[in-house]
Amino acid sequence: MSLQKSHYSIIDPNNMRKTMDLKLSHYHRVSPCFFDELNQRYKRVIFSTRTATIRIIDDYTWKLLGIGEIASIHPDIIDDLITIEILVPSNENELETIIARNETIRYQDDNLYLVVQPTAFCQLGCHYCGQEHTNKLMTEENQQRFLERARRQLETQKFRSLTIGWFGAEPLVGLSVMRSLTPKLQSMAASYGCSYNAKIVTNGLALTDKIATELVKDLSIDSIEITLDGTAEYHDKRRIQKSGLPSFDKIFANVKALVCRQDLDVQVNIRCNVDGENYESVSLLLQQLADEGIQDRIHFYVAPIHSWGNDAHTRSLSKEEFAAWEIQWFSEMIELGFNPKLLPNRNPIVCMAVQPHAELIDAYGNVFNCSEVSYVPTYGTPNEYAIAHLSGLPMPGQRERLGNFNQDVRQGKYSCSTCSMLPVCGGACPKSWLEGIEPCPSPKYNIEERLLLSYALSRLPNVYTP
Repeated sequence: MSLQKSHYSIIDPNNMRKTMDLKLSHYHRVSPCFFDELNQRYKRVIFSTRTATIRIIDDYTWKLLGIGEIASIHPDIIDDLITIEILVPSNENELETIIARNETIRYQDDNLYLVVQPTAFCQLGCHYCGQEHTNKLMTEENQQRFLERARRQLETQKFRSLTIGWFGAEPLVGLSVMRSLTPKLQSMAASYGCSYNAKIVTNGLALTDKIATELVKDLSIDSIEITLDGTAEYHDKRRIQKSGLPSFDKIFANVKALVCRQDLDVQVNIRCNVDGENYESVSLLLQQLADEGIQDRIHFYVAPIHSWGNDAHTRSLSKEEFAAWEIQWFSEMIELGFNPKLLPNRNPIVCMAVQPHAELIDAYGNVFNCSEVSYVPTYGTPNEYAIAHLSGLPMPGQRERLGNFNQDVRQGKYSCSTCSMLPVCGGACPKSWLEGIEPCPSPKYNIEERLLLSYALSRLPNVYTP
């Protein structure tokens, strides 16, 4: 029996045989049973989180898997399920396999990822932000110290690429620092045989046509992420300028102008932060983006408000509520012509915290291995998460505090150790777990609906390819 070679494969029971000692992997999720009118059969969508792969399986075969009657399944089906790791050796310690793979990948990673906060200032005063903003730019002395620190890493010859992430506060306020550092970083990368690229997370207020051109063409930025917290009515209650002026109209105009540029090769991501105050605005924002005809030129996603060393997360929807709304937003996005990502990928490196060489450097010269802690007064002075200072001053933080996250999961410190979604979420946020806040992402709560929606769309030609 031949199986379809596309992303989806129809799996049927046939020509039963005995097989090796196998078990159904713990790392899977499966959709509810549904009836396929075309084939007149009951089916399910099964998702291997070990390989982030899906298959369409008939309900009878699923029941055989569930009761361990693997020998009664067609050999071609068994081979395929072994390939995507739905079936694994019965004596395998699967958690150890996942953690070992993650550890291998993070230590073999040959990209040096450095995040730079060129300034401590932001023009906005978002109510959920836990940062303290000041008129501080990274000094020339600290710029030089940062360059030397980066050079020492590249001198090890461990890396083939250098990626710089410009982050805030608001990085475009520190554009002079970006202009100063970029050509030096580009030259340094080239001298050690490394490629160079950069990305930026910005509020978009200063992202004019002129600045966008400079970012992409001169500063080698290939990804720009901008936040819009709904339409103007909602956004301007949350992301207002410190001067008291609204910000939505200017940011939205900049977004529209940017994505309509044919001469700039850049990925534009729109993030919509939501909590109990603005979740109803997501649909309105989707419609406004579609009305402007830019829905197929951006990647749009919604994220629940989280803690920045404050209580912002307490205003969020419950995880179950957010997950339910997200399915509705996915449906609306598809109808409007967006291209949402329904299924998560394998995520062996959860974030910079577990990357042994990744660092964030703030405008004061503090060094961190987490992007969620700088400028946050809750963490003290000096910041308890700071692992170093560019001047060499001792700091209280230790890289291992967050960097040992995979080991903590292996030892059962967090519920990640028993969660079937671990391979595709990586454990989410090590800092949140450390602070006693469960950061589990939405697919944990709505993956079954995502699987059904993905299958339904696959049955409609030229509509969507998951």
